[in-house]
Amino acid sequence: MLAPSLRFVTLAAKKRIRKVMIMMGRKFKLIAAGGIAVFAVQAPAFAGTKDDVRDLQARMAVVEQAATAQSRSTVKIAELEAQIQALTGQIEELTFQLDQASLRLDSMSAVLAGESPTSNAGTPYLDARGGPVDLTPRDPIADALAQSDASKQGQAPGQALGRSTGGAVELPLDANAAFDYSMGFLLKGDYQSAKSAFQLYVDAFPNHSRTPDAQFRLGEIHLALKENAAAADAFIKHIQQFPNDPRSPEAYLKLGTAFSGLDKPSEACTVFKTMKSKFPNADSAVRERADLEMARINCS
Repeated sequence: MLAPSLRFVTLAAKKRIRKVMIMMGRKFKLIAAGGIAVFAVQAPAFAGTKDDVRDLQARMAVVEQAATAQSRSTVKIAELEAQIQALTGQIEELTFQLDQASLRLDSMSAVLAGESPTSNAGTPYLDARGGPVDLTPRDPIADALAQSDASKQGQAPGQALGRSTGGAVELPLDANAAFDYSMGFLLKGDYQSAKSAFQLYVDAFPNHSRTPDAQFRLGEIHLALKENAAAADAFIKHIQQFPNDPRSPEAYLKLGTAFSGLDKPSEACTVFKTMKSKFPNADSAVRERADLEMARINCS
């Protein structure tokens, strides 16, 4: 059994220990409460930061989509501009071809009416492919429409002589010799040289008696070379300048054939009908050929 003094010490120690524990418990509660308070304060701030990040990411995605759409729109606009430019070029080309076709039709109508379409003077024509007519050295219908034959301009016979294509053709000074010279190329089958020679001939000797024949043969050469537009020009000039030539009915026939070759059946039919009504006593072979051509292209 402990002495009273020792028991007192033991009880005092127990009390002090209990007091210390109580104090430590209070401090622990305070610390815990403080931690909870700090977490309670910091947690909303942390959650708000995450929301801000997500909002920024969403905004960036919207901006990226808008930039991509704008880039695509720019590409589409460039493509549309290129297409518009291409279509504009095609429209201009078709308009020019339509104007040329209208000029040719006006010229033919004037020929059939016996008029001289001087309002279209100097206008170049196109071939069936839409390109310029390849005439060496000059376009005969342009000469006719411009009324630039040598006699009207005071050009002396033979003044155009000496012009040649690449040095291959050079006419003699005498008209008959020049015609025979041109025929020589034709008889040899050298159509290119014959074409150049006869073109030079009709330019040099516009009033010679053999010029109508030279003009007619020039048209036939173009027709044989499938140069239908140039052939039509040559025969129109023949009809205009030499209306009383014995080969006028055949010139109408060949003109209609040229228009048919240009895929212009309406114009061809008009020419054939005009020939038959204007020359009822034309050679039977010419009239029969016209009938065949009219049947072939279904003239009404």
